[in-house]
Amino acid sequence: MTLPADGPTPSHTPPPAHTHDADPSPTQIQRGADDRLDNALDIGRPVGNHTRELFVSCEAGEALQQQFEYLRPSYIALHDVASRSARRLLHAIASAAGRPVERLSIRRQSYGTVLASIDYVDCPASRGQRVRLYSTDVEADSATRTSLARVLMAQATQAVILVGDVPPHALSDALQPLREAMFRPDWQCAYLQFMPLAASSHAALAGLVAALGPGSGVVCQIAPRVSRPVEAWTFVSESWNRLQAALHPEGTGPQLNPLAAGRETLHDMPDLATTPAALAPLAARAHPIERFVLEAHALPGVQSACVFHVATSRVAAHAGAAFLASDLARRGSLLLAAGSSTRRQLHLTGQADEVLVMGGNEALGVRALQSQPGLALHLVYDPSLTSWTQLRPRLMAMDAALPRAPVL
Repeated sequence: MTLPADGPTPSHTPPPAHTHDADPSPTQIQRGADDRLDNALDIGRPVGNHTRELFVSCEAGEALQQQFEYLRPSYIALHDVASRSARRLLHAIASAAGRPVERLSIRRQSYGTVLASIDYVDCPASRGQRVRLYSTDVEADSATRTSLARVLMAQATQAVILVGDVPPHALSDALQPLREAMFRPDWQCAYLQFMPLAASSHAALAGLVAALGPGSGVVCQIAPRVSRPVEAWTFVSESWNRLQAALHPEGTGPQLNPLAAGRETLHDMPDLATTPAALAPLAARAHPIERFVLEAHALPGVQSACVFHVATSRVAAHAGAAFLASDLARRGSLLLAAGSSTRRQLHLTGQADEVLVMGGNEALGVRALQSQPGLALHLVYDPSLTSWTQLRPRLMAMDAALPRAPVL
């Protein structure tokens, strides 16, 4: 979203107040108490600590769609395909730009229940304007996360797709949700930039991306392989500035400014690719269980990993922002308890030490740690990118490498 230096500016004149009275919608545009201009609007109401809250009476995706249709913002969406890098890139850019990472919290009207949280940053641009970057790596349940990611991409001025290390034969399936979204009636984004994070992905992308543009009216481009935030920022900013020059030949389009802290800050940040090598500096300083979780989260296709105490559901270590650690711990304990109860009812000896739950776009694997009695791992992974038969031997080897004495 393009914003002036002192607040957001809508791209069109808001409808008169009486239209809301005549045609009430489930979600209203909310004006912040600190808005300085009569026509300054943004999504939600500021509540401090760089957070805005939007209360809705419909589904979160539908509510965000209403906001975008009303405000018509211009922004960049960072989206992952077989990767968990969009939010990390957003935080890296915010740090180098000297800007805070802000959050839009979508809550249920009356109940106040948090339905989703979306991170974004407003980057400085020409003439005191700002360009907003959203991460589609949303904190929400699976269905809500998918819906919000689709809306964020569909309404973006430019969407940047970070493609992780996925085998060439599986890349077409990984891109299928994006392909389907592009042909939906509500898709408005006309510019997609693909950023491969691995050499294998770059080689396989060319033919697949060439088939995406025709028929959809979407301009699709592929950047060279990127591995560090500084490389990603270079392509994001340069492509955005070229796009604005094309859309606004008179020169009024917001051009992204150089980052306040300079490119050196991004140079010093870890690689974007989520691999064990990229996590090695952090893992070397971590507790053994924390290293175990980081390595589990780095396995291909894994979205979240949580080690927890089976008896108390207390979290021991967690990696991955897609799911809350407390939820994974609690549900992991319940799954193991249900498995053990079922074994007893069938007059089978022994406790359940592994439970697999398949269905939908995410699969769950819960496995007791043999080296650490009383602890278990709850893993959420994408079954289109990996399988439990592929993950299980890796997890067993990592478990065997842990100290045999209790470490927690």
